[in-house]
Amino acid sequence: PLMRQLLKQQGLPQDLVYVAMVESAFKSRAHSRKAAHGFWQFIEDTGRRYGLRQSRDLDERRDPVKSTLAAAAYFKDLYEMFGDWNLAMAAYNCGPGCVDRAIQRTGFADFWQLRRLNVLPKETANYVPAILAMTIIGKNAKDYGLDDLELEQPLAYDTIELETPTHLALIADAMDRPLAELKELNPAILRSVAPAGTALHV
Repeated sequence: PLMRQLLKQQGLPQDLVYVAMVESAFKSRAHSRKAAHGFWQFIEDTGRRYGLRQSRDLDERRDPVKSTLAAAAYFKDLYEMFGDWNLAMAAYNCGPGCVDRAIQRTGFADFWQLRRLNVLPKETANYVPAILAMTIIGKNAKDYGLDDLELEQPLAYDTIELETPTHLALIADAMDRPLAELKELNPAILRSVAPAGTALHV
């Protein structure tokens, strides 16, 4: 629900949330062999280009809010480039250059034609159908026998901006909450001390 709301606020289709489902299964610590990390599986360069800070102490690719806003900005750019959501999703997977080259080689600006002509990487050719399948299943859960699942409740939290580096144990103690709970709310913080300027979820 948090990601859907953020996508809606950015004027994007809420169904793009299924991209994160396919990319990471909504796991903040997901990572790929290509060094992509977080919910939306940003590689380092793309993450930085869209404002996600990364250091030995912090990786905002793992932050649910910041990474979703970065993914929304990236999707806006991809849609502006290609004018089609299927091509934008394909470009999210293999890069806009790869999709553009496939279009230039064939003259087709249509994902399904590019897939038929076998000019996209195999992973990308299967990636868009997987997202569309997840979307169909998600919107028709009853038809697939998934309507009686016990869903986790969305996390409720406030966000505070840290002005100085602060030890997480000190914050947990001040809140009288377990340190593990604070760490779970803040998967982007990689060490015991949160850097200055961190948007801390409490």
